[in-house]
Amino acid sequence: MFVRVAARAIDASGDEAPEGPPGAPAPWTDRRSPDRPQFVEGWRKAVRRKVAQAQAMTPTSVEASGRIDIWIANPDVLMRAQSSLKLLSEEDWALVTRIQDPARRRAAVASRVILRIALSRAAEHKVAAADWRFALSASGKPVVASGLPPLHFSVSHPDRLVVVAVSADREIGVDVECIDQNISPEVIAGFTHIDEQHSVGGLPRPQEIREFVRLWTLKEAYTKLVGAGLSLDFKTINFTLDPVDLTSVGTNGTKQNGTTQFENFYISNKHMLFHASLAIRHPPDDLGTTEVQIISLTNGRSNHAAAPLTR
Repeated sequence: MFVRVAARAIDASGDEAPEGPPGAPAPWTDRRSPDRPQFVEGWRKAVRRKVAQAQAMTPTSVEASGRIDIWIANPDVLMRAQSSLKLLSEEDWALVTRIQDPARRRAAVASRVILRIALSRAAEHKVAAADWRFALSASGKPVVASGLPPLHFSVSHPDRLVVVAVSADREIGVDVECIDQNISPEVIAGFTHIDEQHSVGGLPRPQEIREFVRLWTLKEAYTKLVGAGLSLDFKTINFTLDPVDLTSVGTNGTKQNGTTQFENFYISNKHMLFHASLAIRHPPDDLGTTEVQIISLTNGRSNHAAAPLTR
């Protein structure tokens, strides 16, 4: 389960923010720059490697052998700080200006800003946020360009929320979607495995939609992890829920070897509820734990929080 830890404020550079005056609540925001984006560490979870559980092994150390930071932000709040836009490169602007819808373009801009901040913090500020460059892998997966610290990252940005996952030592994929949607039964049937249809079908409509969104984000997170994108038919990916497990992938029903693990949680953003899924690929020889840390944007005006999936 996720646990709440003492809040530590982080400014837009990724460093810990300076402490405020005695008695000031955390995170403290400098009154001279009220719109400067500031982030705060929140929920944290130690994830035990799934292959160790499958083999009934005990981790060799209680200390975390890996770390994943999940950054969460409301794009409208982040975009109040115009100085953050200076972090973006010409390539960033070329990508986001192709997006026609204003809300989606705004979220894409915010995601690029947070990605750069998150990468610099994960690299212990050996690379400035504005200096990161990106490329595509052979499968078309976005990656950090050669010559820079080989960090792993994944990004998801529906209109009203941005989620960025970054890790120095774990391959990852992340996806987030709003559960307040009207999704037709035909769409649900078109993107679910036959076994999933048996478990989801027949539920009351609100619950059916919520369970489908859970399945969708899990599949999106997995395809981002492996770099498959839209080339992998979602009907051939079979998940079970409660507990979450990837049963098989592909038309031949290939079984998974247990090195990939999934975490999911809800995020509230103002009056909307989102579901997020994180896919983690553990190194084959590592039986330790991975610390997953949630870092949220806050400047006293945003209203969102992340909570573990408790079902």
